[in-house]
Amino acid sequence: MWIVAKYKSKELETLKQSFSKIIGDIPEFYIPKIRHEYYVNNKLKIAQKNILSNYIICKHKKFDDLRFLSRLKNSRGLIYFLKNSNLNQSSLENFVNFCKNHEDPRGFLKQTFFQIAKKTKGKFISGPLTQMIFNIIEDEGKKLKILLNNINVTIPKNSSNLLYSYI
Repeated sequence: MWIVAKYKSKELETLKQSFSKIIGDIPEFYIPKIRHEYYVNNKLKIAQKNILSNYIICKHKKFDDLRFLSRLKNSRGLIYFLKNSNLNQSSLENFVNFCKNHEDPRGFLKQTFFQIAKKTKGKFISGPLTQMIFNIIEDEGKKLKILLNNINVTIPKNSSNLLYSYI
């Protein structure tokens, strides 16, 4: 069974170790992340960013037992579990599979993850145009025609170093 837990921001590894001690073996942990690029003093900085903020998705067969889950509530690094995870198992499974299908070989989400809905505006979240907002003029299959600062530009949709999200 999948569960969703909120953890203290600097205690993720502590939480994982605590779960492993209580359970007896290592559960499956999943945190979808993106490779985030930004500029500081004209220098490119690269970091990874969890798209779920301080939440982690965990799976283990022992999570089916609610009494067992109550033993995990006092784990070090844990803030709380989201309630009623047992009612949303198919949604959690679908979300994890969707994320895994849109990951690159290094485990970071690709641009295809963000192309869920068609919108008219976007914002670059990595690459040399980070934090710039653009208007979408036309979707040309593998390319996207955009208007950026009154300049028509064509960008590839599936570029690994130029990520954008719709706004």
